[in-house]
Amino acid sequence: MASVLSVEPTAISLQGAVCLVTGGLGFIGSNLVHRLIAEGATVRVVDALVADHGGDRRNLAVTQVEPLIAEIGDPAVGDLLRGADMVFNFAGQVSHTSSMTDPERDLHLNAVTHSRFLELLRRAAPKARVVHASTRQVYGRAIRLPVDETHPANPVDVNGVAKLAGEQLHMVYARAYDMAITSLRLTNVYGPRQRLSSDELGFLPVFIRLALTGGMIKLFGDGSQRRDCLHVDDVVDAALAVAMDPAGIGRVYNVGHDVDHSLAEIASMLIQLTDKNCTVSVTPWPEHHERIDIGSFQSDSGLIAAEIGWKASTDLRDGLRSTLAFYREYPWYLSST
Repeated sequence: MASVLSVEPTAISLQGAVCLVTGGLGFIGSNLVHRLIAEGATVRVVDALVADHGGDRRNLAVTQVEPLIAEIGDPAVGDLLRGADMVFNFAGQVSHTSSMTDPERDLHLNAVTHSRFLELLRRAAPKARVVHASTRQVYGRAIRLPVDETHPANPVDVNGVAKLAGEQLHMVYARAYDMAITSLRLTNVYGPRQRLSSDELGFLPVFIRLALTGGMIKLFGDGSQRRDCLHVDDVVDAALAVAMDPAGIGRVYNVGHDVDHSLAEIASMLIQLTDKNCTVSVTPWPEHHERIDIGSFQSDSGLIAAEIGWKASTDLRDGLRSTLAFYREYPWYLSST
């Protein structure tokens, strides 16, 4: 392990740790960067600023971090890796529908670049503690609920395939090169600094945007499909908890909430929390969405709770309330420019 991790887990501090965050201008990555800085870490950031995705320089505008704008497999990233104590690999493409219209792009961003990144990591910082962001999408349609880590991985879209490949690449390097890597299968994440202007990055940012602007929230089917939703602060807590506990090395964990809601319930909750004249309608499934829909999903995060001690703590209503307050303060997130 790097020097900052060579003490007992209870004594580990982020103060003075050198941390690299990939995808650090994006939604989850930028929230992680803000937390690391607040904890006294020295933070380095790389982000490709993929078009039509979540990265935005304004997410880190109030920090002193100067990001490297590059794909994570770019050789220049090796310089950022040298001397790193912790690496948080949160770069990737998350749109399921885009993965089906341009599968090669998705495979490149979620698998090929990660393969290149792991080679850079192996050479430049083989002793760094590494946390990789995967997704619950690798499971596909659930054959039982809640879904734990023993559930078969059977993706329904190219994004799930590519993310699973990226996850497995990380586990190969963990085993073959004795690298301290953990992968986190994240559920539906929401919160501050998420791009709201796209319809392709998940239902939660779309619902939040429409609730704030008084638009119409469209529920495909009857809105009864269920999801567990995770506030980004809980994701950051999980990433840091795993990074500072050697018990998670070589492990893949579900990171979700133990309470799920139907999409209709989530839409209703958002309407109650805003003063806009937002409405809800039901509409038949568009074919390109229906063919890759996973139905209801509920994460079982018991393994990370047992081994690391992490559990989601943000109630959905409270999390949505604080999220709405953030976007009212920073309305530029509602714009595509």
